[in-house]
Amino acid sequence: MVRLPLSRLCLFAGGLITLATLLGFAEQLWWRFELLGHFRWQYCWLLLLLMAIGVWQRQRWFILWLVPMAINGALILSLAWPAQPGLAAVDTLTVLHANIDHTNPQPTAAIDYVNRQTADIVFLQEITPTTLPQIVEGLTHYRLVAAEPKVISHGSAMFVPQGSSLKILSKQIIQVPNYSQRPLLTVDIQLGSQRISLMSIHLTRPGTVRGSHFQNIEFQAVTDWARRQMDAQKSVVIIGDFNSTPWSRRMGTMQRQGNLQNSQQGHIGQMTWPGDLPFLLQIAIDHCLHSRDLGVLHRFTGPYIGSDHLPLHVTLGIAHVTLGIAHGS
Repeated sequence: MVRLPLSRLCLFAGGLITLATLLGFAEQLWWRFELLGHFRWQYCWLLLLLMAIGVWQRQRWFILWLVPMAINGALILSLAWPAQPGLAAVDTLTVLHANIDHTNPQPTAAIDYVNRQTADIVFLQEITPTTLPQIVEGLTHYRLVAAEPKVISHGSAMFVPQGSSLKILSKQIIQVPNYSQRPLLTVDIQLGSQRISLMSIHLTRPGTVRGSHFQNIEFQAVTDWARRQMDAQKSVVIIGDFNSTPWSRRMGTMQRQGNLQNSQQGHIGQMTWPGDLPFLLQIAIDHCLHSRDLGVLHRFTGPYIGSDHLPLHVTLGIAHVTLGIAHGS
């Protein structure tokens, strides 16, 4: 068996990472290239490790990895600065999103975790007909508002605290687009003087050519939904499993076309999947996007709760007085 010197192995690994870095921008050429763009965080720390080895071995080749390092680092650091620093708000809303994992028949850890939290709205995903009764009975601090359990990963439910004074104006289960097999929970609430439309989202996993194509359709359909809510002079919150990272083209297009802000802005290190793996191996695919008349006061991810996703907590506040200014109309 031929053993390659460490320097050659590092050169080979760095070359592969550089190629993956560049191909991650070519998703329009082939759907699999879209997947390569989700691992910018891993590319960064791997390139940093290779550069450290190069310095240790006094090899000049480590300079080659400065370019892909800069490319990936710039994308990640674009989330480093908060969108609205120093935001103060009187009316606030705390939303907790948690994926229960439909393959887990005993979501005891998730139930215990949610019971210990203080949230105005709890959205749970991958709820099944088997787990819904357990969750309703186990969440002693919360009451069920709406649910659409499914035997597969498409089920969801919404809870509010017992005795909550939150004014729920309407609730609905919709398909976006209208021929989708994934029911999504939407609810309109009143926060201070503002009406807010919230959606609990679970987009298709882009693991096949068909899945990738349909996810692209879903992104556009949800963007259109958000714009319709804003045109009706409502604020918007979209939270859940996007199955996409914040630096993907699809996320960027949704934010631009929908005039939406990613709550992860200013919270750079909050990865959510896979929940049972170390931080270095995780990526961020659970998100909260919101209209620009809202601002993020607090955001954090929770611990492992027996699911392949970590919970996401976001506290929002009203950032502007008039919707016209905030929505750019």
